[in-house]
Amino acid sequence: MPLLPSLRLVGATILRDGELRQRSVAIARGRISKGPLPAVDLDGYLILPGIIDLLLRPQPVRAETARRAVSAGITTAWLTPGWSWQAGHDAPWRDQATLRDAIGPGLPDLHPAISIESHRTDSTAELIELCRTLKVELAWFESSFARLQDLRQHDTPAYAHEALRLGMDHADLSRMLDDAAGRRREVPRHLCRLAEAFDDMALRYGSVGDTGGAMRETHSMIGAGLAACPAAHSAAAAARAMGDPVLLSAADEDRLRDLLRGGLGDVIVSDGAPDRLVPLALSLAGPDLAELPRIWAMLSSRPAEIMRLADRGRLDHGCRADVTVVSRRSCRVEATICAGRLAYLSGEARQRFADAGIVPGSEGPAIAAE
Repeated sequence: MPLLPSLRLVGATILRDGELRQRSVAIARGRISKGPLPAVDLDGYLILPGIIDLLLRPQPVRAETARRAVSAGITTAWLTPGWSWQAGHDAPWRDQATLRDAIGPGLPDLHPAISIESHRTDSTAELIELCRTLKVELAWFESSFARLQDLRQHDTPAYAHEALRLGMDHADLSRMLDDAAGRRREVPRHLCRLAEAFDDMALRYGSVGDTGGAMRETHSMIGAGLAACPAAHSAAAAARAMGDPVLLSAADEDRLRDLLRGGLGDVIVSDGAPDRLVPLALSLAGPDLAELPRIWAMLSSRPAEIMRLADRGRLDHGCRADVTVVSRRSCRVEATICAGRLAYLSGEARQRFADAGIVPGSEGPAIAAE
């Protein structure tokens, strides 16, 4: 997809330096720029730094993952397939194929990550080799073991449905759970071996769904310093006490709001619900958008800081031109610009860009990265 010509986005409310301002944003050669340039009138819109998502769950088809991401305003993301109970002992290599198919040139900017079932202790060495080969940048310790065991004992239909979702019958899943139960004592050593290897690779890692303060402390002690989607207030509080960033899930809005009321939360991640990010941010910002600079930082500048991306998360001169354009009338993302390329365009914004000669016409479906 070609770079946009040098232009200015004018008439909109922009988020810059922690404030909402009536200013213009210039884009040239894929970067935030300066100077008098041809204008695109975006009166009635919000121009915000592109969303950086640290936990983007993949769709079965790569193009659908990318389309959902850019239509949600996401410009950079860590694509996170789950190495769980699927496919038995060859699961790591299936995830290798998933990541190889998904990571590469295209929009948004996708980086390799992986979510690891903590109770799968049978392929530690293979998993380490997978992360090294694919240069995985972000890993998560996550476990559905207790939940599946509970379903198995108390809700047979739900357990059978879960087995089908994982691509196996309930008997196969039961054998895997029985094997994992027999090896539960290996879990701490398994996680420590992974943590040591991740440290050697300079790979960031954390945990997803900690159920209490003790679990968060255990993960933090082995170096898993990111606390994503905590399942209990005590887990988030423990993370805050230890200085570990707390990542809140847009897919669990009630818990997110509860933790934010308690002052617990540094970043918001999509966690399977990218379309919820912008509506949630606007709702949290209040009717006058007074809280939007603080909330939007949890979607842009703060995740950029965590992943040490100095060139994005802000609309500062010289930064990558990653921009999310939101209609103030509809509260929907109507344009997403990734590294100076128009990755998504819809609604009235299509006509605004067409009027400036940026797209050939105003009819037809929204464009998105393929």
